Amino acid sequence: MTVNDTTPEDTATGEEAPPPDYGDISATIALVKGTEDPEERQHLIYSIARWAVPKGELKIRAYKNALTDAKAVKPADFNGAVREARAALSDQARTEAADLLDGLPDTPSSPYFTNTTGLHVNSHFGPVHLANFIPTITEEVTRYTGAETQKLFTLNVTSSVNGAQGTVQVTKAGLKAARDWVYDAIGGRGIIYPSSRDEAHVVAAAQYLSLGVVEERTTYAFTGWTEIGDRRVFLTHTGALGADGMDESTAVDLGTDKLNRYALPHPDKALAAAAVRASLELLALGPDKVTAPHLCAAYRAVLPLQPETTVWTFGGTGAFKSHIAALFAQHFGPELTVRGFPTGWQSTANAMEGIAFQLANVLMVVDDYVPQAAATRTDLAKLNEKVERLVRGAANSAGRSRMRVDGTVRPELYPRAQVLCTGEDVPAGQSLQARTSLVEISRGDVTSERLTAAQRTADQGVYAQAMAGYVQWLAARYEDEDDWPALLRAELADGRDRIAQDAGGHSRAPEAVAGLLLGLRWFLRYAIQIGAVTKEERDDIYMRSRAALLDSSAVQAAETRSLSAEAIYLNAIRTALTSGRAYLADQSSDGAPPRTEATKWGWVRDDLDRLVVRGEKIGWVSGQEVYLDPGAAYAAAVAQAERLRTPLQTSRARIHKALYAADLLPSADAGHLTTKVSAGGGRPRVLHLKAEALALWS
Repeated sequence: MTVNDTTPEDTATGEEAPPPDYGDISATIALVKGTEDPEERQHLIYSIARWAVPKGELKIRAYKNALTDAKAVKPADFNGAVREARAALSDQARTEAADLLDGLPDTPSSPYFTNTTGLHVNSHFGPVHLANFIPTITEEVTRYTGAETQKLFTLNVTSSVNGAQGTVQVTKAGLKAARDWVYDAIGGRGIIYPSSRDEAHVVAAAQYLSLGVVEERTTYAFTGWTEIGDRRVFLTHTGALGADGMDESTAVDLGTDKLNRYALPHPDKALAAAAVRASLELLALGPDKVTAPHLCAAYRAVLPLQPETTVWTFGGTGAFKSHIAALFAQHFGPELTVRGFPTGWQSTANAMEGIAFQLANVLMVVDDYVPQAAATRTDLAKLNEKVERLVRGAANSAGRSRMRVDGTVRPELYPRAQVLCTGEDVPAGQSLQARTSLVEISRGDVTSERLTAAQRTADQGVYAQAMAGYVQWLAARYEDEDDWPALLRAELADGRDRIAQDAGGHSRAPEAVAGLLLGLRWFLRYAIQIGAVTKEERDDIYMRSRAALLDSSAVQAAETRSLSAEAIYLNAIRTALTSGRAYLADQSSDGAPPRTEATKWGWVRDDLDRLVVRGEKIGWVSGQEVYLDPGAAYAAAVAQAERLRTPLQTSRARIHKALYAADLLPSADAGHLTTKVSAGGGRPRVLHLKAEALALWS
């Protein structure tokens, strides 16, 4: 690389000379360090910025990080040089544009000009008054959402009537609608005078008048892991946290004050061990079955994998569900208190889905699910639709596909957060409950004294400090390993296979438990490395948490089985019989079964102690053998399930297959689920069950 000492003012023509080639970053660092004269160093830094600016934001950031890391330049000095370079390049572009216009026949040197009456355009017929205000673009923002890149423009509008000023930010599509953004900026006093292509002229004038004064910056609108330059960093509102610390120059704006409360502090090594111990002490806040899932979820959230489960805490009023959830949310920012949650069930389904996508790799609390408070069936259906989209989307890493106006498909906004829901009830249905890790909490499990002490610690930012140190440590792993997420997936799969031997129930249960324990294991590795816990303490914390998660998983598996289609069907049949809404006849006589058994099969005694029926016949019984009429039994089950508010929405054929799969049809085979028996004076096809099957879900 060759570098001369030419400064912007040293050219023979008075124009700025093109900068040298600074492609060798190591040589550039050495050159800056070797330049001792302050004025010469300032010119050199400007020359480097002048070379980097046309090459884009990534090149600017790469050179800034390299030079500042090497202590060759201060960040503020390099930022100032970049601003000067951008202004110089914009002035150059403006001059070249004016020169080009001067060279055209009958073309004025400047297409737009301003005076005390506002904005004008030079036309072939003379000056045309466009507007009674002066617009300029002051800022161009490149906004990364995690799904796509947006361009935003900040406009300053000054009224020529009374000097009133206003600022407004618009998208690139909104930039075209000049009348809209003028109204937003200064209200009805801003007038665009009708003429051919009047709004297009106002926009073009704003662009022309702003050459050389537009500040360009980049912002990120999501949390979690991303790559900036050559660094793996974790974004929160504070900035980009990497292995080398927090870079506050990286702008992260999540869009609302509550979302911007996701803000990790600068890691402080002097506080790290104490902060980690304080965080782990939350395990003793209440029973392990309550605290372990929350603690594991907080540590699991920051790993660069999609979460395996939604943690769902439920219990009655006064159990401190929301306050407990807030303690773990405050690992990601001390202001994430119960009044600081960014969304709730009152939000729209689309808003919740978008926020869950934004909040990648953090704990997102959705508070206070109370289906009993729904005023109408329609309100309840809307509430459950939100639950369905959030929980299923989180488990399947899937969102709703949408189309752009031009017919192309927008990126899916699927939940990337580790979701933690609280409520007084659990989501309805076997499938949804299988996609959650249910945590039941009762009044008294957590005392107000312990909770208050933990809240004080959280408000002081101690838990957030523990998480910040953990994330910085993970960032080093991310950069050191060739494919760290792949190693995590392999560790997750191994843990899932081992847990599958201990956790029965739904096939998702082992993966959910393994995912939560994966987060805990990595946090404990960090805790051991910084000396926050001993190996004995680590083992105790891990085994207690593992046992609590496995116990909860076993209880949940049993409860989830009671929500299966075959369980709902059999429970509906049993309650229809015991309530007298349906009955079974004796197989031999087609009348009442033996008196000692008759009331169990839907028969009742009248005032004369005679056995009578009031419901519909759904089959026959002989001793311990039950023969259900497939059609009549299904109709009775659907009606009774609706009364029990556990709707049976599975088809008759699928119910029969589920009963067969559960080994509840002793006379069936894969080809024939029904069998012929002699009953009711004929040979009907029936579902043959054992009487004990109806008692399985009683």
